[in-house]
Amino acid sequence: MHHTLRNWRHHPELRLLGLALPLELAWEGAQLPLYTLWREHDWGYILFSLAHCTAGDLLILLACHILVALLARNRFWFYGQILLTGTVFTLSGMAYTIYSEIANAGPTGSWEYTEQMPVIPLLGIGMTPLLQWLLIPPVLLWLMRRPAK
Repeated sequence: MHHTLRNWRHHPELRLLGLALPLELAWEGAQLPLYTLWREHDWGYILFSLAHCTAGDLLILLACHILVALLARNRFWFYGQILLTGTVFTLSGMAYTIYSEIANAGPTGSWEYTEQMPVIPLLGIGMTPLLQWLLIPPVLLWLMRRPAK
């Protein structure tokens, strides 16, 4: 067990989560004021929401990685040609985000946007969650391809 923990960077799933945590936490923290919970709840609930959303992001990333690993039959798929696999990785996260935002945003859902949230007209979803899943996965792939130290 100790050997495994010391070399966590050599396990792609753990490395993905370790590299993603600060990126997802920063993004979630930056976009929180675009949701009404920022105005309507106390700091305890806001911090819980930040942790909850960040953990959800990490689970989505892990599921996307596993999906691509199963399709490529290789847990280390990000070291190869990543045009197709990287696209599947990114688009699967975006697809889930579109579904989740449509299902959860708005007066009848789990969260609501403030008037500052830019909304994509045809979809009716916030632009920042979609940008999150357009920008962070490629950055993670770049980081993952760098040699583990």
